[in-house]
Order: sequence, then structure tokens, then C-alpha cells
Amino acid sequence: MKTYDSCYYDRFLKGKPILFINFRGRLLFEILMGTIFYMVLASIFDSGQPLQWKGLVFSVWLFMFISEGIFGFNKIIACKHPWHTHTKGRILFLLGFSIIWFSLAVLIARYAKPFVQGGQPMTDIAYNVSLTIAILFVTIYVVLLFAYNYHQSLSFVMLEMERLQQDKLKQDYRALQDQVNPHFLFNNLSTLIAIIRHDKEAAIRFAINFSDVYRYVLESNKHRSIKLVDELKFLKAYGALHQERLREGLIVEHHLDEKYYNWHLPPLSMQLLLENVIKHNVATKATPLKLQIFTRDGKIIMVNNINAKTTTYSTNTGLSNLRERYRMLTDKEVVIVKSENEFRVELPLIEC
Repeated sequence: MKTYDSCYYDRFLKGKPILFINFRGRLLFEILMGTIFYMVLASIFDSGQPLQWKGLVFSVWLFMFISEGIFGFNKIIACKHPWHTHTKGRILFLLGFSIIWFSLAVLIARYAKPFVQGGQPMTDIAYNVSLTIAILFVTIYVVLLFAYNYHQSLSFVMLEMERLQQDKLKQDYRALQDQVNPHFLFNNLSTLIAIIRHDKEAAIRFAINFSDVYRYVLESNKHRSIKLVDELKFLKAYGALHQERLREGLIVEHHLDEKYYNWHLPPLSMQLLLENVIKHNVATKATPLKLQIFTRDGKIIMVNNINAKTTTYSTNTGLSNLRERYRMLTDKEVVIVKSENEFRVELPLIEC
């Protein structure tokens, strides 16, 4: 794919260019420059004399010849010498061509002007003054052309860098989400195996509920964030799976303010925390595991008592995964506080 700088396609940049890049705009600009040039010379050498339209047309043509030649050469070298990768070479080529092209235009003007206007050749003084003013005008044009090209090239590079950065963030985010699925599947299959050993009917109910829950997992993986109300529905269904096995050993209380229902958080965030709570704590009728979930100050807060298991295998990827996903969505941090008797996690909600 050719870059914007190479062929001047307005597919990456929005808005109007800072210089007259289309032919009509350039033509008006060149006519204006040629007219001003002629008026300045006329006021110096032909003060009080009527303006000659042939001289005006010749001046306009001269500036069109110089400007379009430089612009055309700039466009030709753009493909092989883009500004953002060959800045020095581009400047040298363009300056060199501009000097040669301008010299040719001056040579043509010196010998063609008398024939066009039907007058005498230009005096040395008139020639030198005209040359100086012409150099000034052409220098302005070339500087503007440089500024325009560099601006457009820099804008293109910045947009490309931003696009690549966003693509990387999306890929990293999906990679982090993909870490959750195998973890989720492995733990719940282990739970299902444990239930089968004791109650086959409960295992069937668990498998049916699990299929519904996993359908949500697959669907939520398509989104970077999800509404709290949807995540809460899933959490209740997911908690019911464990309630089937743990009975009175697991107590989950929900106290969420409905004003936060349409706020967002990463998918499976609350599920991951509930999973960790169950995984690292004993939950029996004699020593129940109690989890409280509530909202406060734009946060979801999950607090559980600690009934720590003596041996628990952990890869320590769950909470770090959750922190990374939050970093990609917001500058607000996940807060984790562990005391002797309580484990507390605060998840910031994202207002959309």
C-alpha cells in the first residue's frame, strides 16, 4: 500500500490541508503570486504608466511554470523519498531541482519577455531587481511546500503509530482474556468430577448450568468490557453452580446500587474473584465461607472471611490478569487488601 505522502491520498488524514494541494487551489495561489509580482515590478519601474495585460499574463504564466514544475518534481520523488524516512535526501533533491528549474525559468523570462510584450530587453537593474523579488516569492512557495509535506508526513506517521499501538493493545487484551478460559474450564471440570462421585443427579444439573455459564464466557470474550448488570446475572448463575456442591458452606450476599448497573467492567472479573475465594478457602457448614458484594463510590467491592486451606495449588495468574485488563481500560487501579481475617478486592467501575 502506498503512503499518503507518496501519492497524496486523503485516506489517513481528515480535514483540509494547510496548503493549496489540489490543482484549483494551487492555480489560484499561483495567479495571486504572479499578479502581486507584476504589480510590485510595475510600481517600481513603470510608476504612473497603465498596466499591460500581456505583462500580467506573462508573470502569471511564469509563476505557474515555476510552481507546477517544483510541485510535479516533488510528487515524483515522494514515492522513493518520503519525508518521514528520507528527510535530508528529500530536501536536497527538492532544493537542487528548484534551483535548476528556477534558473531555467529566469533564462526563458529574460529572452521571452521582450517578444511577448513587444518591448526592449530588460536593463541590468530591472533584471537584478526582478530576479531578487522572484527568488523571494519562489522561496516562500518552496518553504510552504516543505512545511505542508512535512506536516502531512508527520501526521501520517503519528496516526500509523497510534493505529499500531491500538492493535497491539487489542491483541494483548485478547491474549489476557484467553488465559481466563482454560483456567475457568479446568476448575469447573474438577468441580463436576467431585460432584459426580457423590450425587449424579446434582452432577447433571451442574452440567446443564455449566453449559449456560460457559456460553456466556464465550460470548463475553468478544467484548473488552461489559455492563455490571450482565456480569451480575452471570455471577449469580456461576455462584449457583458452586452452591450446588457447597450448600450451606457458601454464603453470597449482593447489595448493589442499581445506578451502577449500566457501568462497565472487564468480562469475568467478578467470576474470577469468586473462583479465587472458593479455591483458597474452606467452605463447610461448620466453617462457612461468606462473601459480600456491594457497590460504593463507583466501585464493586468483594469482601470474604478467610478460612484458608492448608494446601492449594495456584499459578498466581488470576489477579495479575485482572490488573492487566484494567490497565488497558482505565487508569484506575484494582485495590487488594488482605488482613488476618478478611480478604478485600475493590474493582473500579467504568462509566460509559
